[in-house]
Amino acid sequence: MSAENSSTGKPERAASRNADYRWAEFDSEAYFQHYYGEPHQDDDCVIRLAVAAMKSAPPLGAELDVVDVGTGPNLFPLFCAVPRARRITAWEYAESNIAWLESEFGRPEARWQWLHFWEVAREAWGPGHRLPEDPTPLLKQKCTISRGSIFELPRRTWDAATMFFCAESITGSREEFEAACAAYARCVKPGGLLAAAFLVRSGGYVVADRPFPVLHVTAEEVEETFARYAQIEKAEKVGIVEREIRSGYSGFVFVTGTAR
Repeated sequence: MSAENSSTGKPERAASRNADYRWAEFDSEAYFQHYYGEPHQDDDCVIRLAVAAMKSAPPLGAELDVVDVGTGPNLFPLFCAVPRARRITAWEYAESNIAWLESEFGRPEARWQWLHFWEVAREAWGPGHRLPEDPTPLLKQKCTISRGSIFELPRRTWDAATMFFCAESITGSREEFEAACAAYARCVKPGGLLAAAFLVRSGGYVVADRPFPVLHVTAEEVEETFARYAQIEKAEKVGIVEREIRSGYSGFVFVTGTAR
């Protein structure tokens, strides 16, 4: 989960914009344990969708410079990209999340939860890639962590970009959500892959007893917003229910497209 500051837009009610939340106090380990401590079939599904998108990313067969925006305490976006990547940038704002990622990269071997998700990614990539049983060496070799705001992403820099549950999970402001989606879509070179997962119909989430924002959006609203900044190839709804499955989570839409 990334954290950012944006100075644009009209004033809204207190604690609705990104800057109103204490991102420096975000408990990364508590987030990991709550969301990924027990692997969920929806997470396996988003990995398979992301791998399928990366497999078809242009130019076919070439290694790619990839950015994952708002990585947070989550390694599976990196798992999905690493077989195609020349290098991967984990673009993250919260210092606690950066420290958590550095700690995970420094482990002698991955935690069992990550090994589960890595195995899902390995199976999705197929046997032809000859991927190791533990992804840790590949992550150390190919991944770098850059501290930055989603609103400050450099334009037209990467060949492909992923973004899992970031733009809608850093603010309660629709205007900031729009700005985040625009910045994400524009960080990729024209024609490059954009693959993003968005929470839908969620009203917020709690990490270590501290509330954080989620913009309540429908799958249709996500597609409408994303289409303003990129060419949508596919939008797939997964696990969408009327009730929360976990804090702030009631399903998602996975959008694949290309940068304009």
